[in-house]
Amino acid sequence: MKFYKKIIAISIGIIGWVACNMHSSQENTDTTRTTAKNPETPKIRIDEEATALACMFGAVQPIKKGNLDSIFQLPSVQKHYEEFNKNWQKLEESRLSKMRVWAKQELGKWITEPYNLFYPFSGPDFLNAYELFPNCDNYLLFGLEQLGELPNFKKAKADYIDKYLHNIRDALSEIFERNYFITSYMSGDLHVKYIRGVLPLISVFLARTNNQIVKIERFVLNPDGQPQYYPLEQTKEKKDIKGIHGISIEFLNQNKKKTQKIYYIATDLEDKVMPQKQEVVKFIKSFDKKITLIKSASYLLHGYNFSTIRNIILEDTKAVLQDDTGVPYSFYKEQNWKVQLYGKYDRPIADFKYGFQPDLNKRFQTDSTVKPLNFTFGYHWKTDKTSLLFCVAPAQPAVKKTENKNVKNSSTIKPQNRKQLQ
Repeated sequence: MKFYKKIIAISIGIIGWVACNMHSSQENTDTTRTTAKNPETPKIRIDEEATALACMFGAVQPIKKGNLDSIFQLPSVQKHYEEFNKNWQKLEESRLSKMRVWAKQELGKWITEPYNLFYPFSGPDFLNAYELFPNCDNYLLFGLEQLGELPNFKKAKADYIDKYLHNIRDALSEIFERNYFITSYMSGDLHVKYIRGVLPLISVFLARTNNQIVKIERFVLNPDGQPQYYPLEQTKEKKDIKGIHGISIEFLNQNKKKTQKIYYIATDLEDKVMPQKQEVVKFIKSFDKKITLIKSASYLLHGYNFSTIRNIILEDTKAVLQDDTGVPYSFYKEQNWKVQLYGKYDRPIADFKYGFQPDLNKRFQTDSTVKPLNFTFGYHWKTDKTSLLFCVAPAQPAVKKTENKNVKNSSTIKPQNRKQLQ
């Protein structure tokens, strides 16, 4: 009997050993499969100093101060935080918070899926682009303002830092009040000895939208429209390189795992110069799944001299969100776009002697599907006469080119004389 008990015990032990090894083998197999299917994502490295500067400009508490701890303690920086946040709170309550709610309710897949945003005549206005379309892979911004750079506050005197931050607030004063930039003002604000160009202002908007800077680079477009990158510190050496120059900013939202990118190109987009700038057209068209944003654009797309950009919008983008300063409603109607109207339509403000659209006015008066707006967006910021158009391209867009047939006197607008570009 003892002999049989021993045999049984040995057998049970062998069976247990085999089972354990099979389980272990299965675990190893599952681990291998998991590793193969989900390789470890390389860690994204944040540019801590650039992000800290952006937070300082935008009066946001940084996660890390990028070796700028002593700068953050300066009285002028504390004063900047106090004054900036008072102004930002007003903007947040009057417009931004309402815009975000509206976008979630009305734009559906256009804000949840990873499209690419084309924003002509934007200047440094990344703020509205991101608040309305926060999940785009790329943001293509264009303006007349120069690219700019970030300051070296480590070597700066306290007086310089004070004046620099004061200049930041001045440059954003129109955004605080109207939520758009005035080009003639910007040309002065961004060409003083403190802020130089749009980079510091775009950095403000990145910080205020909960984003961290990963990498900032300059680039020049090659003839095929592809960016050739070079580091910011080589800017002086690359100044003499001919071509269309721009700046790119890779950034990461603190609630996301995937980086996004801003491209800002400083160039005029008038028809008279576009034949010599085909690399710009190729660059824009190289991004698929595009949506377009047009805001406070001086009615430039109504006239003779911006048909190149107008045709790109109509032929190469899937949807457009714009105020009445964008592509005239008649073009969308002729090419069978689906157009949803919001708000109230009114004649252009006194600064513009052109841009009124009788057909759009009639539809606003007769269309029962027009939806209300509870925020201002564009030139009618003093009244409740904001109008928005959300236009979706037909499944098979028309190939027909637009004719330069609208506002005759808009062809006389010169870039340096545009009162309101962004």
